[in-house]
Amino acid sequence: MRGAGPAAPALGALRRLLCLAPVPAGQSPAFLRDRLIALPLLTVIAFGSLSLAYGDVHGDSSRIADRTAPALVELTRAEVALDQAQKEANSVLQGPELIGLGQTYPTLITRATQNLNEAAQSPALSASQRQGLQVVSGLVVDYNGYIGTADRNRDDPTLKKAYLSYALSMLCETTDGGTGGRTDGAGGTGGTSSTGSTGSGGGAGTPAGCADRTVRGYEATTIQDRIGSLERSLRADLDHEAGWDTGPVILAAVACAAYALLAVGLFRTLTFLKARFRLLSLPLAATVLPLLAVPVLVLGTVQVQHGQADVRRIADGELTRVSSAAPAVQLSRTAGTAAAPGSIDELQQRIAGAMRRAHSAGWASVTGFILPAGLLGAAVTGWALLAYRRDYVRVPRREDYR
Repeated sequence: MRGAGPAAPALGALRRLLCLAPVPAGQSPAFLRDRLIALPLLTVIAFGSLSLAYGDVHGDSSRIADRTAPALVELTRAEVALDQAQKEANSVLQGPELIGLGQTYPTLITRATQNLNEAAQSPALSASQRQGLQVVSGLVVDYNGYIGTADRNRDDPTLKKAYLSYALSMLCETTDGGTGGRTDGAGGTGGTSSTGSTGSGGGAGTPAGCADRTVRGYEATTIQDRIGSLERSLRADLDHEAGWDTGPVILAAVACAAYALLAVGLFRTLTFLKARFRLLSLPLAATVLPLLAVPVLVLGTVQVQHGQADVRRIADGELTRVSSAAPAVQLSRTAGTAAAPGSIDELQQRIAGAMRRAHSAGWASVTGFILPAGLLGAAVTGWALLAYRRDYVRVPRREDYR
């Protein structure tokens, strides 16, 4: 019991500052003084922490909708276009007729280059990611050069198959069916590649193809592996942006505690003024109005978080499957026609629709008003309580006349 003695006054002072202690008789000036300190302080803490937590969540929402998701879609489009370009080149140049590439292959390569440029211009990419994408763009130029050389040598089956093999080994990790060697991923031929062994795997005549993309990290040298590495990096960024970070969770907990104490303090202060002064304080009653908007903001944040989760599910699931099964999807559609189910266009529409249904832009626009509203409420509360305290000191009380 002796040890609790020194802590009792401090605990009582804390309860008074937190607006939890009852008001003893004759302690009205002290009550108003404590409220003059506590209520503005709680208002600033509540609205400040809410502004930071709210801004973090909705800032992530804006980055997902305007940066990360579009960049990921553009990379997937480029990957699909390159895969279809390779299949177009194979079907044309390895066919029985000695014909040129035509218009389909150049269109696909141009489209892939445009998609890579769009992704490179996205603010979602870091400096290292943008540098990696520039390397990919350079490899695409070299790949296109090998295909062009194969086209120019289409009258020579040996050279044509050799350059097609070089191009394929730059695009992806190849199977053992049709290549005797592969490039180092930077344009030069590596190993002991020979034109004579290219195109017939041990006499079987099986065309070379892309193997499963299992190469990652620094070993990723082909175009597909590098694009896949960038996609995984962007998906990790998207998962981080769509998840609950520790900082916003702590700030939200602080805001909830401060709002609860602030609501109790305002209610008790209004009750005190009504009982002691016979006064209904309109300024203090007005400061209650911003508190009523807090549940609405919480519901909006939950709605936006659901939209972010939908985008993450599409990006980590269906968009990944589109990327790994590139030739089976519709790359683009004609204007005025509906997107094919499972195509990149359809997935992009679903991503945009998820953020649009969450009204992320509208909720994000409220962020800049939260802290000013809190500061204004703190100023009004402090001004009103200071005026009431001065009036209480000046007004003679009944006991003075006894």
